[in-house]
Amino acid sequence: MALKKINFLRPLAAALAVTMTLGFAGCTNGDDDSSSDSSETSTDGEIKVENHKVGYIFREDASKSGFAAQLREQRERASNRTSMDTCYIDNVTLTDFENAVKALADNGCTDIVSCSPAYINVLDSAAKKYLDLNFISFGSLNGSINVSAYSESTYQGAYIAGLVANFNSSSKKIGVVADPGLTSTTAVINAVALGTELDQDGGATVYAAGAERDNEIEQAVDALVDNGCDVIICYTDSAYSAEYCEKKQVKFIGNLDFSEDESKFSNMLMYFYCRRDSYFLAQFKSMKLGTNESDDYIGDMSNGTVLVSPALKAADDGTQKLIDAIEPYVSNGSAIIFKGPLKDAEGNVKLLETDELTDQQILDMNWYVEHVETIGDFRQAQTDIKPNNFTIKT
Repeated sequence: MALKKINFLRPLAAALAVTMTLGFAGCTNGDDDSSSDSSETSTDGEIKVENHKVGYIFREDASKSGFAAQLREQRERASNRTSMDTCYIDNVTLTDFENAVKALADNGCTDIVSCSPAYINVLDSAAKKYLDLNFISFGSLNGSINVSAYSESTYQGAYIAGLVANFNSSSKKIGVVADPGLTSTTAVINAVALGTELDQDGGATVYAAGAERDNEIEQAVDALVDNGCDVIICYTDSAYSAEYCEKKQVKFIGNLDFSEDESKFSNMLMYFYCRRDSYFLAQFKSMKLGTNESDDYIGDMSNGTVLVSPALKAADDGTQKLIDAIEPYVSNGSAIIFKGPLKDAEGNVKLLETDELTDQQILDMNWYVEHVETIGDFRQAQTDIKPNNFTIKT
């Protein structure tokens, strides 16, 4: 399926053009409404309204602060605005993914949202078995007859973060604590390095460390500081990377939406994040109108999915001017981040001056650009995974 950058306002406008009121019951834990009619018709007999129930599958605990929790909250906001029937199962491993799909389907869900790029392969397998369900595959660029691919250009925010980090660094050594399980992790690290080169005083060396759990994040941040990094950029599912940097009194940039509690961080320079409310809102409305199709979507700065915060109090004077100068160019697409000439960390030419990476090549990046050094993957084998009882939550 060819990739399309879809204007999310299109289905929204179609929904707003409908004058009838949509009234649906909210999702209730454990209630199976799969026997209900699949559609309703308005009193004028012209507009058919579909009944959908959407189930989300999270890799992490959606009740804890972090990526999963913020995505859950974004689901709730869109659900409340449309009265869409939604629910979720969290802490689902790759091996349990299909069982989670079955549990949600048995609970009446007609649509499944996979909330981690780690699920891409297992989702493709499940989608072929559950052809009566519609899926949204987070972190993917390629959909199918019943799978809509959804991905994000998070690296755009990381590019601006790299510039800000370098401007606020004395050592010109920038650390990135990154969860390899998130979307486009390698591209995010590379974008940080390329962003540092925007500084008129020259670029920085970027040190990358892999981590996921809290104890791993501590080890990774400690190692980055030991290597001389005086600014750390977080790219983890957990908010603990920001909390630990604050505890160590090291300047840092967050990768989650800290707009409600940014004041508790005295060492945060800024943060970049993704907001998906409009995407979910458009999807829910098109589902109800029966106009939804298996379209592929990329959230970026141009459509308001990828966002960067203003410079915070910990940032040096002049930081906001840098953000204001570069952000419009990234948003309108004139700042092409992955364009040649580019060399990899070993000095090999990867892109000529006229070359530019495609969206798929960016998503699949498995090499680092110049001035990126990896100092280790601090993730450890998980031996304490508890069996999932597939509790459906609202």
